Amino acid sequence: MKKKDDIWVTPYNMAEEVREQFTLPERVKIHDVTLREVMQCPRLCLRPEEKIRIAKALDKLGVYSIENGAYMSEIEKEVTTELVKMNKRGEIKAKIVPLAHHLEKDIDIALETGADSVIISTNNNPYTLEKIYDISPEDAIKRLTRVTAYAKKNGLFVIAQIYDTYRTPLDYMERMHKSVVYDGGADSIAISDTFSQVLPWTATYMVRKIKTWIPDAIIEHHGHNDFGLSTSMMAAAVAGGAEVIHTSINCLGERSGNAATEEVAMVLELLMGVDTGINLEQIYPTAELVAQLTKMPIHPTKAVTGENLFLQGSGMIAWQQFKLEKEGRPWYNFAFSPQTIGKDKLEIILGVGCGRGIVEHKLAEMGITATREQMGEIADRVKEEAYIRKWSVPDVQFLEIVKEVLGKP
Repeated sequence: MKKKDDIWVTPYNMAEEVREQFTLPERVKIHDVTLREVMQCPRLCLRPEEKIRIAKALDKLGVYSIENGAYMSEIEKEVTTELVKMNKRGEIKAKIVPLAHHLEKDIDIALETGADSVIISTNNNPYTLEKIYDISPEDAIKRLTRVTAYAKKNGLFVIAQIYDTYRTPLDYMERMHKSVVYDGGADSIAISDTFSQVLPWTATYMVRKIKTWIPDAIIEHHGHNDFGLSTSMMAAAVAGGAEVIHTSINCLGERSGNAATEEVAMVLELLMGVDTGINLEQIYPTAELVAQLTKMPIHPTKAVTGENLFLQGSGMIAWQQFKLEKEGRPWYNFAFSPQTIGKDKLEIILGVGCGRGIVEHKLAEMGITATREQMGEIADRVKEEAYIRKWSVPDVQFLEIVKEVLGKP
């Protein structure tokens, strides 16, 4: 159990009966796909200088690798090339991994950026291979194996991202994976829940199943959030033994987005006890930067970084908070403190849940004294104002209420 001044989570996650179900790696590497997935997110676009800025923040956050779609355009190729140069100059530690389709020309683009690794993406579903790509399933295996071998011949570390994993027959999937690893030489396989339909325990099952086919290959996991299960899916993939997890800051990505980097890192570090290399105190600054540059604000109730997590307006909860502060344990009403993720502080607001304790706290901040009865009347007035505003009451209006109740000009 992690129990410090700023973190207090359940010990039962670490119970032997729970942990014996896991096949945990010693460390999980976070492969961040924000730069590439944002460009597939409806109505979003990042300029080259913005991508460079975000890459620096991701590196400071501690992600292992950063993905960008070098094949997408000449601009994206230039961005990827600059990121690779920054890595080689020692300006950033994170590895830069271009995405490529299963085409030799895309591998050539990756090579031209100077990168030493590549993700080769291809469909794994026999139906869509035939109906959309007009290629037979067996020819698809041959093509991916050939392109993988071409990348290996040119000295690249190869991650084969064989997507739509979970709608593909197992016998075909087994042939595809074995061919790409044993004949093509792929170093790593990225399982992909492309359409986000997987229950967490299914992800655990699939990671373990694929490991029986290619036990020496690294297993990665990529997935989206259409059913709101992306974070739990990634945790379950790690429980099955996945060593690399694909994530995106603020859950940004195609359709409903990807598993959020900040959520996955916190779950793995605090709830599963798995090292990710992530500097947790950089989570909030990084999330805020990405939100500002993409013009996509963080939703107030979003896990880990949402504003409401450390925004209190309930009189009862605030009363508990004040009691804990007197005990020197101000964050025991939370799983973690705002400082854990690099956020400034807890904020107490004046809203429809305002109670006498909040009023007393606010008056003390302002250096104003009042009787218990007066504080009760102020609380009632604040509630009435908050109902009208359908929002919290600003300090200037609170002061007006205080003056009226205390009879001061």
